Amino acid sequence: MESAKKKIIMVIMLVAGVLAVSFVYNDAFLYDTTIGRVISVENSYSHDEEGTNGEIEHYYDQLLTIKILNGDHKGNIIDIRNTYTSSGVNDERYRKGTQLLIALNKAGDGGSVLEKKRDVYVALFFFAFAFLLVFVSGRHGSIVLISFTINMALLVLSLKVYDTYGNLLRVTMVVMLAFSILTLLFAGGLSKKTFVAILSTLVTVFLCYGIYMLTMKTSERIPYEMMDYMVNSKDLADLFLAGTLMGGLGAVMDVCISIAASVSEVVNKTQDITVKALVTSIREMGYDIMGTMINVLFFTYLSGTIPILVLKIKNGYTLYHLVKFQLFFEMICFLIGAIGIVFAIPVSGFLSALFLGNLRGHNKAITADNKGEGAGK
Repeated sequence: MESAKKKIIMVIMLVAGVLAVSFVYNDAFLYDTTIGRVISVENSYSHDEEGTNGEIEHYYDQLLTIKILNGDHKGNIIDIRNTYTSSGVNDERYRKGTQLLIALNKAGDGGSVLEKKRDVYVALFFFAFAFLLVFVSGRHGSIVLISFTINMALLVLSLKVYDTYGNLLRVTMVVMLAFSILTLLFAGGLSKKTFVAILSTLVTVFLCYGIYMLTMKTSERIPYEMMDYMVNSKDLADLFLAGTLMGGLGAVMDVCISIAASVSEVVNKTQDITVKALVTSIREMGYDIMGTMINVLFFTYLSGTIPILVLKIKNGYTLYHLVKFQLFFEMICFLIGAIGIVFAIPVSGFLSALFLGNLRGHNKAITADNKGEGAGK
């Protein structure tokens, strides 16, 4: 019965996903920007240029014949020229069938390419993610998907609030509180272990925030202007702090819910466990979780910075410059996240033992153990 029900759900999801991706592919009417589809391409070699390190960059020209899909000039056929390189760092090669965002001239008979229309790829990957999640995990996968969707909606809402009222740090704190509560409620349900996980997460994040602020107060100013994609000096310190705290939040939540769930399971199955044995169990759980989570965090930040590092190395940047003005920011984010993981283990362990374990009974058990050991001697 369950298998048949799951098959029906998967078929419904498959049909809904195909319809959703098809709709996004044909949603040009929703855009204010002009959308066009490439119906033919003519490629030709242009010239070569030598880079700073002696590399040869090949340049190519394209004549794109494009059909306009929306706006006052819908249905018109126009020609636009595009130049791309063999590396594709600052440009892109377009192919037949590609949909593009276009800046039309006043006459509507020409213009330039702004960028590729990528919403269909986002929709396709999101559908694949949702389908596989539900297919592999069933009901639990559906809960995770709902939680993820709500968190995305909260993120968009928080950006709207910040754009209207400002005060980035305050908005970030509220959003992190909402993320923690909703994510852990969906993960653990309405239970005491979930309450412990939420409390542990908030305490750990507060400790990380305190360490960060103390370090910033006692050290020289960070050159925030050197961060990637910065165009002005407004809120740079708060922006970096918000990103740093948000980056480690997921890892901290994972550690806290894992410790709380494990302690709850141990206490429920071993009613007469002593505090000493419980602390030993928590320590062993921490050893198992800590190394893996810190490495996950490290590779997450590393993967995000590798493309920029490679580009800068190829353009003659020195190791000193990369460490001081590029890796420096990633190292701070990683270290604050790693400190959060380390803090999360004793914090969640203590609160789990406090709220989930019958400490009075455990203390009596320890006293009895100690008396037994004394009598034995």
